[in-house]
Amino acid sequence: MAHKDNTFSTGQIKKISECHSSLGKNNQLAAPKLQRWKDLNQAIIDWMNNDAIEETSIAIAEKNNFQFYDEIQKNILINLFTKFRELYPKTNVEFDFSYITKESTQEINEEEYAITSHFTYTYNDGISTEFVKLKTAHDPDPALIDRAIITKFKQENESYITAALEKNELQDIELIDNPDEIIEQHFEILNNYLNNRQKRNPGDQCTVCNMSSRCGQFPLINAEKITNRVREVKISKTNLVKLNNCERRAAWNVQYGLPREDYVEFETESTATKFHTYTQKMLVNNSNFLDTNNIDSFNNLTNDEEVLTRENLFKKYSELVSQLKEYKNLNITDSEYQLGFTCIVDGLSTKDGEVIDKKVATIYMGKADLVGRADGIPIVIELKTRPEIPEDLLEAQLYALGASLILKTDEVIVLHIYSLNDQTFNKERRFELSELESVKKKFIEISKKPASWLPFDAMSAKYTLGDWCQFCEFKITCSEYR
Repeated sequence: MAHKDNTFSTGQIKKISECHSSLGKNNQLAAPKLQRWKDLNQAIIDWMNNDAIEETSIAIAEKNNFQFYDEIQKNILINLFTKFRELYPKTNVEFDFSYITKESTQEINEEEYAITSHFTYTYNDGISTEFVKLKTAHDPDPALIDRAIITKFKQENESYITAALEKNELQDIELIDNPDEIIEQHFEILNNYLNNRQKRNPGDQCTVCNMSSRCGQFPLINAEKITNRVREVKISKTNLVKLNNCERRAAWNVQYGLPREDYVEFETESTATKFHTYTQKMLVNNSNFLDTNNIDSFNNLTNDEEVLTRENLFKKYSELVSQLKEYKNLNITDSEYQLGFTCIVDGLSTKDGEVIDKKVATIYMGKADLVGRADGIPIVIELKTRPEIPEDLLEAQLYALGASLILKTDEVIVLHIYSLNDQTFNKERRFELSELESVKKKFIEISKKPASWLPFDAMSAKYTLGDWCQFCEFKITCSEYR
């Protein structure tokens, strides 16, 4: 087996394939689903190893591992625990819950490295062994590299199963035809990481990254550094808007990770998504986007669309370009770019079921549709296919402060362009030093809300009734427990 320091899990390989800065020391970032997974796993182990009658062993396992959770999260855990027991009732087979791995090794830089696939449990009846991955997510399928390692090292008397509790079923892990090729590709990813550890690649992965407050993409606005003693909460632009209306709605998403109910949330239609995609392809790193011929080439991108959709998209794009003509030396360099910052305030936490004082860091982040510079000044462009709403100011402030910090500038332009069916118009906001300082103070005040949420108590977040309740992804649960 490779030396411990030279061993990487398949999950770690996935992280570094997205961004090299995603690996680091453990922190106290709110990861509710992972925390519930850990306590569920321990309850399963306690139950399996308890020789008492079934009713007693279940009660003891639940009490020991779920006691500090509020009633909502406790019910989630009890439901998952019940599903596992139905899928894997106690039998006389040998049960192993140690850190079980299959691994592939390769020499890199004259040292041996390993990529390991982890299994939560094994069941051995003396003839065959069943390796089990415990999954509580909506997408329980193992990664391709896991399947490659399983395929390469599978023995004749072994089987590999995913206990997919959200789907309430056991799923055979499918083997693949080219395991060596897939494993080699992932060692190439590891090799690239080992020789370029500082490479940062902001993107969608930032929303689930454990290191997002420390990598430099989301700088601290009121402290010099963040330590592992600070509790952290991550709030996306979408949840920031929800936080502005109702603390509970945001908290149940970001602090507690409650399962969403079936709901329809106000979002732009699919045509709007296409408009964003095509527009970004046309504008990023295109210095000739104002040329008439270049505008006409937009149609080449939309050849596969229906005639009416294509005409509508072209109309919106032409009108959007007209909104950009007044900006001199406009150079758009990126799209879907992560911007944000981190704020630390006094807050609360829990220890052994007791409430304690604790510093809390809130990481605010959002994906800007387009970013670049206009006459040397950083500019953030947001494309909207819906009417202007008051929360757009909050979005602009998030982007402006994030851009100013990461680029170390005292001036940022945030431009919202509204492309509606009957008109196109823009709303420009210029943020200079005084405005940026005001935004800092505003977000320090906002951060006091998530700092007050207790990690194991979903009811600690305040609720506010309003029009947003009809679109809330938790309205049934909220009504029941309010």
